[in-house]
Amino acid sequence: MWRLDLVYEGTGFRGWARQPGLRTVEGVLIEALATILGEPVRLSVAGRTDTGVHAWAQVASFETTRHGLRPDQLRRSLNALLPPDVGVEAVAAAPDGFVARRASSRSYAYRLWLAPFKPVRERSWVWAMRGPLDSALLVEAAALLPGHRDFAALTPSAHLYHSCVREVTKAAWRPGPPGVADGVRHGGSPAAAVPPREWVFEITAGSFLHNMVRVAVGSMVDVAQGRMTLERFAETLEGGRRRDMGQTAPPRGLALVQVTY
Repeated sequence: MWRLDLVYEGTGFRGWARQPGLRTVEGVLIEALATILGEPVRLSVAGRTDTGVHAWAQVASFETTRHGLRPDQLRRSLNALLPPDVGVEAVAAAPDGFVARRASSRSYAYRLWLAPFKPVRERSWVWAMRGPLDSALLVEAAALLPGHRDFAALTPSAHLYHSCVREVTKAAWRPGPPGVADGVRHGGSPAAAVPPREWVFEITAGSFLHNMVRVAVGSMVDVAQGRMTLERFAETLEGGRRRDMGQTAPPRGLALVQVTY
């Protein structure tokens, strides 16, 4: 069994899972592995990311009949064949029984852009806010998420699951780094610090439902911008009906950032 530690930008992919006629992360990785190994492989993955979602700490595993593989050589060969928006950071022989999808927890981060100017350089990684946002309400809403409960209200696909019960061990917003106007203003005086350009949501759970993080973020933004009360958010979270929650945040702000075993 072999373990791959991967990073990818999700912008140009229709998600992780291989689909006929569509560009997916699993598809390009399987193609590269088949070229190198001379045989088809099946991949297991820690997190099946959706269209447009990024991964800075993805883990995949596979088996092969090839012998004598050298991890560093396989890593270099994969990176030479893979497109620029996918990279293999590490390759290692995994212990017997290791399967990537059997991770004990996954962590995601979502970035909101709050600066009054367009995020030109960051546009593929953030959700740019329009209008004022009460960050204190974001913090209060996130505090309602940790715990072991039915999260059916946070997925449009509840009917596809045997159970929507999940355990969220961490859910919190934090300000991103403060903006500083070029370090030093003209004339030699220090630049004044400005409010954070971003707020970042970080969430950890054993596993997630389809669109769970994006529905949570979109709904919390609705609370912070006055379209939903905090009380309604809490009631709907317990009520289990997606249609009573808020909007779904766009995928570009979301990334898988940690996997543990």
